[in-house]
Order: sequence, then C-alpha cells, then structure tokens
Amino acid sequence: MTLKPNNSIILLDLNYTLVGNSADIKYIRPYQKKIKAEKYREWLIKLLSNYYVIIITARPDYQKEETIKSFEEKLNGWMPDEMYFQEENDRPPIAKEKLLKKYIFPKHGSQNNYFAIESNPRTKTMYKKYDIPSVSVYDDEGIELRKKLESWRF
Repeated sequence: MTLKPNNSIILLDLNYTLVGNSADIKYIRPYQKKIKAEKYREWLIKLLSNYYVIIITARPDYQKEETIKSFEEKLNGWMPDEMYFQEENDRPPIAKEKLLKKYIFPKHGSQNNYFAIESNPRTKTMYKKYDIPSVSVYDDEGIELRKKLESWRF
C-alpha cells in the first residue's frame, strides 16, 4: 500500500456527498436503476485526486458491484483507493464505525491523519470520538470543504 504524497487519508461518504443528486433519486427502485441515475460531483473528484481516498458508506455490500460498475463508467478513470460497504443492516454511524474498526484501523492505524467528508450529522459525531475532523458538502462548489482542506494541516 502506498499513500499519496501528503500521507493523509480522506474518508469519503458516498450518498449526499460524492453522489450530488441523492435527494432527487432517493425513491428510485430497484437499486440498480437508482445507481444508474447517480451523478457524481466531478469537482470533488478533481479536488481529491491527490489524496488517498477511502469510500466508507452505509450502502449495503450487495450493491457494491453495481456501484463499482457505475464508478468505472462515470468517474473518468478515477477510483477511490479503497471502498467499504455496510455488511449488516445498521444505521450509518454504527455501520461506519464497524467498518473503521474492522478494516480501516487495522490496515492504517487509529492514529493516522484522517479527514472525513461526511453528510450525516450522527456519523460526524461518531468520527469525533476518534478525533477525526469532518466536513459536509453543502453546495455544488464545495466552498466550505475547499476552505477546510486548504486550512487543514495534512
């Protein structure tokens, strides 16, 4: 495993963060059709291209293959360095905490230089327990996120 030059790890939320139109497609069924309708924030992908990025999502593991296919079709060659999908039917903060403990901390350590881009307020509270700063994407340009990344000492 090789980290990017700045040696930091971005924990990237999928729905409502990387997926910019989550609210618009929330009720589309089946999930395959919903994933096909997802639009990813291209500016976010460009912004994170020099970071080691781990997708950590409450999306069920059985949707992983379809999601990866969508990434390959829509992300113009960019892919996250790692991806972890929920293995049980937990609420997002619980699911993501389990993924942190089971996969990310054993591989990268619990004291690494993590930064979370996360939409769920309860998940952000969970990240605080581990001293992981987090920020949400509230607008289409990510102005707040850009400011935080610029000021954050990676």
